[in-house]
Amino acid sequence: MPTLFGRTWTRDELLRYTGSMDQVASVTASRLDGGRADGVRALDFRCGDGMRFTLLPDLCLDISSLDYRGVPLVWSSRNGVVGPQYYDSRGSEWLRSFFGGLLTTCGLTQVGQPCDDNGEQLGLHGRIGSTPAQHVTAGAAWEGDEYVLSASGEMRESKVYGEDLTLTRRIWVRMGERTIHLHDRVENRGNSVSPLMILYHCNAGFPLLGPDARLIVADEHIEPKDDHSRQGLSEHTRFAPPQDGWREQNYWHQVKADAGGWCRAATVNEALDVPFGRGLGLAVRWRKNQLWNMVQWKQIGAGDYVAAMEPANCHTLGRVRERELGTLQSIAPGEAREFDVEFSVLVGGEEIRAFEASQPA
Repeated sequence: MPTLFGRTWTRDELLRYTGSMDQVASVTASRLDGGRADGVRALDFRCGDGMRFTLLPDLCLDISSLDYRGVPLVWSSRNGVVGPQYYDSRGSEWLRSFFGGLLTTCGLTQVGQPCDDNGEQLGLHGRIGSTPAQHVTAGAAWEGDEYVLSASGEMRESKVYGEDLTLTRRIWVRMGERTIHLHDRVENRGNSVSPLMILYHCNAGFPLLGPDARLIVADEHIEPKDDHSRQGLSEHTRFAPPQDGWREQNYWHQVKADAGGWCRAATVNEALDVPFGRGLGLAVRWRKNQLWNMVQWKQIGAGDYVAAMEPANCHTLGRVRERELGTLQSIAPGEAREFDVEFSVLVGGEEIRAFEASQPA
């Protein structure tokens, strides 16, 4: 049963108080207007107790925004939302269409640095994030005593004589809760073995991110991506104010899993004063056997002020280097892989401390 406005409600009670459940929680379809976002489909979720987020079916059903009771938790890049027609696969041109948000999906056959793989030019972070969804469905319905808001769709990354991978995605949230659930299924519909690289780029931003923010994560091992990142290793969980001329730092975390096989990380700010109290956090949860690595992107430059937690099945060095390291995954014809990721809002110091105390030892 949903908890709303300080108490638990039965389905019958809510239906007696409302003429339509849209009064309390809803999924609303629209199209963006103007600039490079013009025409992009959007699905706006009102979750019933202050959490709102937006999905973009034309951009892999990724999540462009997340607010809780009017307070934004995620970073929006200077690009804003950019329609798929503007995507450029060359080199690092992906950065011209990267909107940030709660989730930007990277993959499906390339993640990380641009590279040349036997004559195939692979750009930064792959194509899937700029792939429009087909067979999109969205809505809200009672499932027993729970009112569930959901959307689903299918993205296809294919090439004549090349790969043919289909990503089927479902995202849902139970009314009154503060957790967004994501389930992905990647299927190889082609006739040959294909590389499979996927990374979930989750981007915390101002006002959650600030000098009082910190990263909570229980590591088995952490490895800096390069020498520059190694210089900041002792401070990798802390964040200074925006810095002029900042160069990004990146870390690969081998995160401890709990008894159920789930890993967790959170960016939290216990000192953040908001209208409903003090302390706010953004947590990410994923299955270790599906996504063995968590990439941390620490980018605290002026105007590009973001801290990303990125569950992945790879590093961020590009496909060629991944193969050399022996960590490149592949998917056979007819094979399917499942990926489960959750995003949660932590409210107040008590929830933040409970999250930290429950981390695997």
